[in-house]
Amino acid sequence: MRIALLAAVVAPTTLFSLATHSARAQAPDSAATRATAGPSAGSGTLLRLGTGITRGFEVGGYPGLKLPLVLGAEHHLTPAVSIYGNAFASLETGRRNRFADGRRLSRLGDYGFDIGVKYYYNQEKRRQKGRATGPFVGNYFSIQSNTTFNPDTYQPYRYSTLTVQWGMQRRLGKHGWFEAYAGAGISRVPGYSYTSVYYTTYPNGSPVYTRQRQPVILGIAPEIGVKFSLGKVVK
Repeated sequence: MRIALLAAVVAPTTLFSLATHSARAQAPDSAATRATAGPSAGSGTLLRLGTGITRGFEVGGYPGLKLPLVLGAEHHLTPAVSIYGNAFASLETGRRNRFADGRRLSRLGDYGFDIGVKYYYNQEKRRQKGRATGPFVGNYFSIQSNTTFNPDTYQPYRYSTLTVQWGMQRRLGKHGWFEAYAGAGISRVPGYSYTSVYYTTYPNGSPVYTRQRQPVILGIAPEIGVKFSLGKVVK
């Protein structure tokens, strides 16, 4: 969870500074250009619901197809910088095994949330070349923190990540949205404690209990995904 807090504090400051510098460096030269770029500042908030090949998606194994649903919101702080958050949950469509006490595994797979900051770059250059631009549209760099849980594991809290990503976001018609991204960062799998038991063979086979500790694991976290959503910009 420390990773998530670090991202929430450091990421907005860093990307806001980049956006301010970019806005000064790429200041429009004409009134016509300023009029075209102006509406982005009051772009509102994008609300959307979607799915795709993203966190929680999996094919094969006993659970069968795991299909994630992602509910997200994104809001522009400046024409180039936005903050966003997503809540996701994967639904397992395959057969459900049972626990030792007879309970079935949940239909709910991995679930969790991520928060981040996006910096949409080269908006003016893309506009001059006739490419897609505007609020929530373009190529971007982002810093994202994620926390993932699972209801059927020994410890529901599975891991956290902090990643840097490159991505692209486009409109599909009036209410459709397409997003693809790739990146990498660090992951943190929490430690936990458990009790192990073994039986002595002498003199009477009595049980011996020992307390064990699994340490925290830090590693590399790749991030890649493709999402299709239906959404609406709310002013």
